Amino acid sequence: MPFEVTYGETPGEKSRGMKRLAVLVKAENVRDILSSLKELNLEATIYDVKGVTKDKERVASGRGSSTVELTYNSRKVVATVVNSSDVEGVVNRMKKSLGANKAVVMISSVDDLVMI
Repeated sequence: MPFEVTYGETPGEKSRGMKRLAVLVKAENVRDILSSLKELNLEATIYDVKGVTKDKERVASGRGSSTVELTYNSRKVVATVVNSSDVEGVVNRMKKSLGANKAVVMISSVDDLVMI
């Protein structure tokens, strides 16, 4: 499988060429991201996050007669680790699965992966 991640029992060279992808996405789009990762045999961790942006969410309050503007937006972060050479392919697959929806992908280096 081309997108497998290799873990070691001790720090080593096997995992030095890895990248962590953290996708900041609306909750309703998490399923799309996860399905694209499953197609590539990748695992993921999902975090609930809140952030302040220029886009404001409105929520019905009381018995639905009024709305309140939230001071923050609720989002999900879907994180996975891939080989450096596979980053572009994984990002393109996630972009395709989202269709017209938007997301932010944060890419960072992984120094090492150790299974404990």
